[in-house]
Amino acid sequence: MKIRQSAIAGRFMSPQNAATVTGGSISIYEPQTILPSFQRRMPVTTFLRDMFFPGEATFDTKHVLVDFYKNRQRVAPLVAEGSMPVNIKRDGFETKIYTPPFINLSSPIDISMLQTRMPGEAVFGGMSPDERAVQQMNRDFLELSDMVTRREELMGAELMQTGKVTVSGYIDDAATVVRTDTIDFGFDNMINLTAGSQWNQSTSKKYEDLEEAVRKSRKAGYNPTVALLGDEAWANLRADDNFMTKFMDLRYAQFGTINPQLSIESGNGYTYIGRLTELGLDLYRYDAWYYDEATQALKPYIDPEKVIVAPRNIGELLYGANTFIPEDSINYITVAGPRATKVTVNRETDVKSLIVKSRPLPKPFDVSAWSVIKTRV
Repeated sequence: MKIRQSAIAGRFMSPQNAATVTGGSISIYEPQTILPSFQRRMPVTTFLRDMFFPGEATFDTKHVLVDFYKNRQRVAPLVAEGSMPVNIKRDGFETKIYTPPFINLSSPIDISMLQTRMPGEAVFGGMSPDERAVQQMNRDFLELSDMVTRREELMGAELMQTGKVTVSGYIDDAATVVRTDTIDFGFDNMINLTAGSQWNQSTSKKYEDLEEAVRKSRKAGYNPTVALLGDEAWANLRADDNFMTKFMDLRYAQFGTINPQLSIESGNGYTYIGRLTELGLDLYRYDAWYYDEATQALKPYIDPEKVIVAPRNIGELLYGANTFIPEDSINYITVAGPRATKVTVNRETDVKSLIVKSRPLPKPFDVSAWSVIKTRV
C-alpha cells in the first residue's frame, strides 16, 4: 500500500506546518525511522533591561503619578560679617503621569490541532489528544511570554536611544487599524556628528566624542560606566589607527587594552570589548536582534551608528494592572504584576485559548543621566 504525499498534505498539513517527502510516497510496509525534531527556541535577550532597568514597580491602577524633585548644584552665597542670613528659594518638584501600553495576546487551541502529531512525536503510538493539549499550552505560554519580554527589551532600547517610547497598537478586532502614540520623556543629551566629525571619516575625534558624552552625564551628577556601541560605530572605532595607537597599549591585549569577548550567558548575546580607563567606561556591543513585523526582517536592538554612554541602573520597569474575569468565576479580579494569564473556553466550538496580558513601560529616573552619540547621519 502506498500513501501519496498529496494525501498526507491534504489531511494533516495546516498553513503553519509543512512536510517534505523525498520520492513522492511512503510505504507503511517498510520500517520507518523518525529522528528527534529540530526545535529552536530563540533566546530572549534582556541585556538592556538587566543593565539599565533592573527594578520593577507595580500598581493596581491604569495610570501612575510620579513626583520628580531634583535640586540644582547651587553654591552657598557669601555674606558680610554681621549681616542677616540669606533666604534660599526652595527647588520645586514636577509631577508626571504615565500610562503603560497594553499587551493582550491570545493563542487558541482547537480540535484539529490535537488530532495531528506534534514535532518529534512518534508517527504511531504517540500522545493522546489530551496530552497534546497540555504540551501545546505549555509551549504557547513560553512563546507568548517571550514575545512580551522582547517588547520590554525593545521599549528599553528605543528609550535609551531616543528618549521616547513609540506605542503602535491595533484598535479594531480585524487588526487592521493602527493607532500610534509616543511617550516622550524629554531626552536632549544627543550628540549629532556631522561632516568630518562623523566616525567613518579620518578627521573624526572619537575619544573626544566619548569624553563629551561622559561629561554631559557628569554635569548632571552621574558617573557613566558603560558605552554601548552599535555595529558600525564599533567597526569605525576599531578601524581608526589613530585611536588604537594613541589611546590603547597594544602590548597587553588583542586590541591594546581592548579584549573582545562574546558572552551568551542566559541568552544575552553581547560582546565585552574592553575598557577606557581614563573615562571609566566599559565598552560593549549588543549582539541581539528582533523580528520586525512591519518590514518582516530582523533588526538590531541598537542602531548600528549609535553609541549609548550611561551609568547602570538608570530606571525601572513599570507594570500597570490588568482587570479581567477568570474562567471559573463571575467576579472581576485585578492583577498587579508583570504578567496576567487566563484560559477561556468556548464550549460550542470546543476552542480553548490561553491569554497573556501585560502593561509594561520602562521609566528612567532622570533623562539627564545618559548621552547618545549619533556617529553618522
